[in-house]
Amino acid sequence: ETIINLTHITDDMLVDAPEIEEVLTEFKEWVGDAIFVAHNASFDMGFIDTGYERLGFGPSTNGVIDTLELSRTINTEYGKHGLNFLAKKYGVELTQHHRAIYDTEATAYIFIKMVQQMKELGVLNHNEINKKLSNEDAYKRARPSHVTLIVQNQQGLKNLFKIVSASLVKYFYRTPRIPRSLLDEYREGLLVGTACDEGELFTAVMQKDQSEVEKIAKYYDFIEIQPPALYQDLIDRELIRDTETLHEIYQRLMHAGDTAGIPVIATGNAHYLFEHDGIARKILIASQPGNPLNRSTLPEAHFRTTDEMLNEFHFLGEEKAHEIVVKNTNELADRIERVVPIKDELYTPRMEGANEEIRELSYANARKLYGEDLPQIVIDRLEKELKSIIGNGFAVIYLISQR
Repeated sequence: ETIINLTHITDDMLVDAPEIEEVLTEFKEWVGDAIFVAHNASFDMGFIDTGYERLGFGPSTNGVIDTLELSRTINTEYGKHGLNFLAKKYGVELTQHHRAIYDTEATAYIFIKMVQQMKELGVLNHNEINKKLSNEDAYKRARPSHVTLIVQNQQGLKNLFKIVSASLVKYFYRTPRIPRSLLDEYREGLLVGTACDEGELFTAVMQKDQSEVEKIAKYYDFIEIQPPALYQDLIDRELIRDTETLHEIYQRLMHAGDTAGIPVIATGNAHYLFEHDGIARKILIASQPGNPLNRSTLPEAHFRTTDEMLNEFHFLGEEKAHEIVVKNTNELADRIERVVPIKDELYTPRMEGANEEIRELSYANARKLYGEDLPQIVIDRLEKELKSIIGNGFAVIYLISQR
């Protein structure tokens, strides 16, 4: 129903339409090695590659230019980059949004105007786009994916601290985020999971062929699948057709894990401890008008017990459910060493000569105030304060502040 409302294409219109096998075969012959131009191209290419794979063609080898990502790069002043928004900005007529023929025509005219913009930026050939238009702020335009990071050892904890700091200081844009290159740099001691439906792998399963899914899966240390209840919103919004389709997605994720030799783990995506705590999350999200979760019913994301998780995955069969809920989870836990997040001792910064310099500065300032021959009461108070400062390792902090 949602698709019909969006496209105004009814079942009656498809009665005499050719089969997809015939259409894709003719399409492949017609496009040859031409470069594809599409708005939100990863979505379209997912369908094309899946169709090609079913017909035995293998994934598309055509180059792809995504006008959505291109707009984010050359129109940095825009807060939105949807097709209907760009059509208005470029003065292009978009007769019926979400109807393929009209979307395609509008995208073509928008791209023609983008080509002129790129010429002004010194881009004269398609193979120069990525090189000449990339910059340090590219992370702001990219749509981030979720990942799960589990600390495996003490080095991993240190690297996690670095990643969190960078996400909040250097790369923060609307939400904390990091480029994949930073995760690659500090990946030692961390186990990387595929996360929820906002993760790269889950999105790939919905949009790409199985070979591409398996290629993406190899980046991760474990593949996560979560209770069907957590994906119900995708079914309600018709992003997933039905429960049967969701079960097919589970099978593809598990197959990717088997093929890549990566454990598949059932995770709960818990956002709070008890079911009744869910109201707090609903209130928090309701207070954020721009939060996309405001548009849908929030799933129950409490911390599920082992029995609850086994029950959630009963449709896989008792043996498989036990494997992903209990066996694989424990094997992953066995890979994690003992980690001490907070040290027993105080590890203050070290700076050569800091203690002596703080003592000299303190006495020098005291003599400016009270004269060269300091009263005993001043000396006693100075020594008391210096003993606390130097004795507890704070001399460096005071010295840094003074400088």
